Amino acid sequence: MTKIMNGTPAANSGIRAGDILLQVGNKKVREPEDVLDASFFITAGDTVPITVLRGNEKLTFNVQSDLHPASQRPPLIVAPSINQAIPLKLDAQVERRP
Repeated sequence: MTKIMNGTPAANSGIRAGDILLQVGNKKVREPEDVLDASFFITAGDTVPITVLRGNEKLTFNVQSDLHPASQRPPLIVAPSINQAIPLKLDAQVERRP
C-alpha cells in the first residue's frame, strides 16, 4: 500500500494513500525495491504512467516527475572562520580550459 507525501507530483495527480502500486513506467511493482529500480530510468520533468489498484479498479495516472525534495536544497559547505554554513550553488557555468 502506498503512502503519499502532500504536495508531491503523485499526490497532485490523484494517487491516494492506500492505493496499491502495480506499475511505474514500464516496471511492474512486485516488491518495494521495484519502485527504486524504476526510478533509475526517470528524469525530473518526465511524465511517467503509474498504475495503482484502488478497491477493485485499476487506475493509471500520468505523473510528471520532479526533483527529490532533498535535492532541491543546495548542499552546504562549512566556513570555520565565520562558524556558519554557506550554500553551495552548483548551477553556475564552469569555464573549462584545455
